[in-house]
Parts: sequence; C-alpha cells; structure tokens
Amino acid sequence: MFIGTEKLTHVYMPGSPFAAEALRDISFGIEKGDFTLILGRSGSGKTTLIQHLNGLLKPTAGMVFFDQEVIDGKKKQNLLLLRRRIGLVFQVPEEQFFSETVYDEVAFAPRNLGFTGKDVENKVTSALGKVGLDPDRFTERHPFQLSAGQKRLVAIAAILSLEPEVLIFDEPTAGLDAAGQVTFFDLLKRFNKDEGLTVIISTHHLNEVASLANRVLVLEGGRLALQGSAEEIFSKREELNRLGLALPPVTDIMYELNQNGLPVKTEVFSLAEARREINGLKRRR
Repeated sequence: MFIGTEKLTHVYMPGSPFAAEALRDISFGIEKGDFTLILGRSGSGKTTLIQHLNGLLKPTAGMVFFDQEVIDGKKKQNLLLLRRRIGLVFQVPEEQFFSETVYDEVAFAPRNLGFTGKDVENKVTSALGKVGLDPDRFTERHPFQLSAGQKRLVAIAAILSLEPEVLIFDEPTAGLDAAGQVTFFDLLKRFNKDEGLTVIISTHHLNEVASLANRVLVLEGGRLALQGSAEEIFSKREELNRLGLALPPVTDIMYELNQNGLPVKTEVFSLAEARREINGLKRRR
C-alpha cells in the first residue's frame, strides 16, 4: 500500500457542544500509480478525507499511511517533506493566489524550500511547460488577468514545482468551462499514464473522470460505503443511484441496451468506447 488509512475517524470540535463526526472507521489502500476517485454527495466527508492524506488534518482516531510510514504530524520537518511528495490542489485554488506575477506564484514553494536563482527558474519553467503554459508568455503576467482555465493551470504548476509523487484534487472542475475541463483531464491522464504520478480526485461528478480511474472509493455520511476497482463499482448502478451518484449518460445508455437484450458491456464510460463496443456487436452478428 502506497497511501491509505486504517480505521480513520475525524471529529470536528471534539468535546464541545458543537462536535461533529465527519469520518468514521475509514480503511483503504491505494497503490503507487493508481488513479483513484473519491466519490460521494456533498457533505459525505470527501474533503475531510483528502486533507488527512497530506497532513492538513490530524485523525481523531485511526491512522494515515504514506509510503509505509504513519503520518503523525509530530515533526514540522516531516510534514514539509510529506507535502513536497503529496500535492493537494483545493477546489478553487486560484482564490489563494497572492503574488504579482505567474513566475512568483509558481516560484513561491521552491523558494520557501531554500532553492534560489537558476534552480528556481528551472523549476518554474519546467512546471509551466508541464501544464502547457509557455513560460515566455506567462511568467510576467498577473495571475488575476488570466482566464479561469489558465488560472487553474498556474495553480497546478505551483504544485508541480515541488515535483510531487501524488496529486490530489478536490472537485477540480469547479468554475471551468467545457474546453477547460477537457484540457484539465488530458493533463491528468498524461501525468498518471506517462509520468507515473499517483492521482486522487474527490468529486461527485463522474462524466469526465470515470474513464480515467482504476480505483474508486464511495463515501456516504462519513463512512466508506463502497470501494473497489472502477469496473466493480460502476457495475453497481442501483447502489450508486441510492447513494446519490449518477453514472455518465453513455454508461446509462449501455445499461439500457444490455437490459433490453443487446449483449454489450456496461463498463463503458466514453463515447469512443461505446462506439467500439456497438460496432463490435455489429461485426459479431
């Protein structure tokens, strides 16, 4: 297990009249290189869970593991090292911009880790290149003068400047138009498949990401309701509907075709896959 939890429980404001249990007895494991979805309706505990994975929150009970070690948060230096290896991108990360230029925004983390001069410049240039932003065009621009999609890419570049092994995203498509979403998920596919990064996404929307994932966790009321491979979880249409999650429309169509007597696979998450499956059915007949 590369990253995961054992009987993780989290209570906000414990011991007070306002105590609220957000997570209860969550146990799971993710392997290196996995692309994992954490699903659940709003309020199910997704954000609380991912904030434990890089030490932003401490468990009320249970443990969090990374690379065979327990994340305990007892030493500041250990947490700094952890956050270099596990990058967390918040729901609308550009709201946390505070630098005057794109260069300074992406350079902030490397500078705080002690890098200077050419080393910082190389890290900024590399990170911007990885997200498809030309350093010659963007480094001197003000972050708030960029489009929503470009802002999101700068936020991701700021994380990539640390050269992490894990990328975690909380509802990553919030505020992005359709073109921005396509660009974003193309990047994630490349980071995962080509560069071997472990990717974890917390979301309640499946349309864009179902075809990318190989592992799925489903939360309900702070508990782990389902976990397994993408094929296993997305084959449970009725249970997912009960948990307030809708499959991608193309998957629903394949289910309907199957239930009406056509022997097609239901674990289909994109139009291209559906086209191949239906064309294959025609050839078999």
